[in-house]
Amino acid sequence: MRALMQLFKPKGAVAKPTRRRTSRAALRRRYGIMALSVVIFLGGLGAGAWQLWQSGIVDQAYTKASDAVTAWGERQVQNAGLTVQHVFVTGRGETSKKQVLGAVGVRNGQSILAFDPVQARQRLLQLGWVETARVERRLPDTIVVRISERKALALWQHKGRHVLIDQGGKPITRRHLARFAHLPVVVGKDAPQAAAALIGMLSQQPALFAQVRAAVRIGARRWDVRLKNGVKVYLPEENATAAWVRLAALVAEHRIFERDIAAIDLRLPDRLVLRLTPEAAAKKSKNGKDT
Repeated sequence: MRALMQLFKPKGAVAKPTRRRTSRAALRRRYGIMALSVVIFLGGLGAGAWQLWQSGIVDQAYTKASDAVTAWGERQVQNAGLTVQHVFVTGRGETSKKQVLGAVGVRNGQSILAFDPVQARQRLLQLGWVETARVERRLPDTIVVRISERKALALWQHKGRHVLIDQGGKPITRRHLARFAHLPVVVGKDAPQAAAALIGMLSQQPALFAQVRAAVRIGARRWDVRLKNGVKVYLPEENATAAWVRLAALVAEHRIFERDIAAIDLRLPDRLVLRLTPEAAAKKSKNGKDT
């Protein structure tokens, strides 16, 4: 019967393939080979990428791309008119225009969006004369700078050099000090911090204060004041204001500066001690009286 069916089978018919069962071991070998191939492929990619990174090619390509994007952005900003064309500065007196512009760090035609007001302000505050600073960016093309400057108080003599200080004792500058020669000189390690209180007290007696040349800080406790006529005034640690007022009255009423005085000691609250110059002391010793 099977033979008859094969005889009458239509021509051109294709016999169905016989299915063969694949063993599990063969499948495991096949999948293992495929997995190994993938690992080898990815490993090759990784090694190649690492070699490219080590060679610097990737970094160079990134830098060029970044520069290109930045340049494109700047061109767009320039085309939109957002570039610095004006810089207005107020409050400048002692600080030069060159110093201000150098600290602001902006150039004409620069992208105003790329300008950083915060960093500009920090640089301005590093200038000796600048006490406060404010920097504003005003679109489309203007930078506004407002500064306030320190007030010179005295010259601080330290390690043989002079530096101009403000009321807080902060150094301002060491340059071009000749025009500040009229200010009193303070000497001592902690003199800058205590100078404002001293000068405020001394200036309450204007006529006597005009005679002050320098003040030396003694033991971080009190002051010795040097006058322009060479007289030294020893101020007490306590009640220095009262002692200074008393000296001003003596100078005005008794003209004690017309005598050959080398020093005036005000450290005793109930008396005033005058010390004569060596010449006057020698004459007094010789004659037995004050000449």
